[in-house]
Amino acid sequence: MQHKFKLATLSSLLCANAFATPVYQPPGPNLTYGSSSNNQSIMSSVANPAAPAAQLGKEDSQYRFGIIHIGGGYEIGNVNDLFNQVDKAATDIKTPITTAELATLVDPNPAIFATNIANFINTSTATATLNNVLNSVQQDGNATLFFGGHVPLTPFVISRKGWGGSFVLDANVSAIANGSFISDPFNISNTTATAFANAYIANPLAPNLPIPPNDSTMLVKAAAVAELGLGYSRSVLRREAPEPVEGEPTPGKLSASQLKAGELTAGGRVKFYQVGLANMAASLTSMQEGSQDVLKDDLTYTKSTGFGLDVGALWTSKHYRAGAWVNNLNSPSFKYPAINTTGYTNTAVIAQLNTGMTYTMKPQLQLEGAVYSESQNFVVNLGLDANAVPDPVGRDFQWMTLSGAYATSSWWIPGARVGYRSNLAGSKLSYVTAGLTMFKALSLDIAYGLDKLTYEGNSIPRSAMINLGLQMTF
Repeated sequence: MQHKFKLATLSSLLCANAFATPVYQPPGPNLTYGSSSNNQSIMSSVANPAAPAAQLGKEDSQYRFGIIHIGGGYEIGNVNDLFNQVDKAATDIKTPITTAELATLVDPNPAIFATNIANFINTSTATATLNNVLNSVQQDGNATLFFGGHVPLTPFVISRKGWGGSFVLDANVSAIANGSFISDPFNISNTTATAFANAYIANPLAPNLPIPPNDSTMLVKAAAVAELGLGYSRSVLRREAPEPVEGEPTPGKLSASQLKAGELTAGGRVKFYQVGLANMAASLTSMQEGSQDVLKDDLTYTKSTGFGLDVGALWTSKHYRAGAWVNNLNSPSFKYPAINTTGYTNTAVIAQLNTGMTYTMKPQLQLEGAVYSESQNFVVNLGLDANAVPDPVGRDFQWMTLSGAYATSSWWIPGARVGYRSNLAGSKLSYVTAGLTMFKALSLDIAYGLDKLTYEGNSIPRSAMINLGLQMTF
């Protein structure tokens, strides 16, 4: 199963050619900073669309571009030895009734015989245990892999006062693959039991209980999202700090008028999406040799295109920043290919397989705030998504981030940052984050999941992410 997930993800990467900043994998230093705007990383330019123009307050012009930005991660449900449990469930379903047990149930009347068999199996401890396993796997049995990277030389940011603002060109690609389980409670029908009773009465020496149909299903969904975006931002309001007068606070203290000084920038971004979506399902009774054979076929993608629109605003002062923006105001939607449910009998399972066939990039309001030291080298950032949105495979995300950073002004002294991020929706997983920026160009950021699981006697985080980036400014 593990190698199949790798193939699914690799297939996703090869399908895409240019990536929406995914809600599940913040790019570059944004993994630690959150989506808060900052001058240290070019990746803040792909968060709040109003952020790039804030640089023009300091310089007449600036050119920034990414050389390489890649990242990846994983997330696992709170289950130990998932596939061993699935294999055990498949084995239990196929285990025949013993001769001794059968002798207590035999009756000359086929109808009574069938009822005895159905009642015996459906009320047994083994059946209850099996159904508990199936329900547990449905609730926690999922695993996700994701990767992403920006096309070299992007994001490309041009900020010029002569143009009135800043332009941002971005091209990137992301891929995600997720495996989950849908449970069909194990139950012997009278029809199945009657077939066995009739077979037994016809030939008591060779009873054979037919394998009961069961629609418990392993479901795999994968997506490749490509994005080409163009953004523009500019200053719309500027308030200068007044000259100190007698009676004003001494240096190091801020007056109310100084706190009101700053600049308001606004921006928008248009994005072109190419989205490839794929899924496939295999029921438990279709497994011939255990869960390793669940995914026998290649993923087949449906491709479609769409457009997204982002808008944002940012207030920048010498000592603080505050901003807000909305992604995908127009809610672009993309369709999954239909799942073949031939052979399925459980209407609840069929309904779940047919759920989530449309991926909609729902609008999300994101808020940011930051407080700076007098030198602006030290900063504390806070970010919050005001609402949850789904990723392409149906997981919900609503990030809250808190970080503290030293933004270096030196080529030789590295910048450093630490933080905490938590998903307030969906899995509700939390991370500690840390990052370094070396030579004002090379960045490395890691998010380490705080929730653990035990696998083969080892404790491992249920989730982790890592980003590597290299950028240039001139």
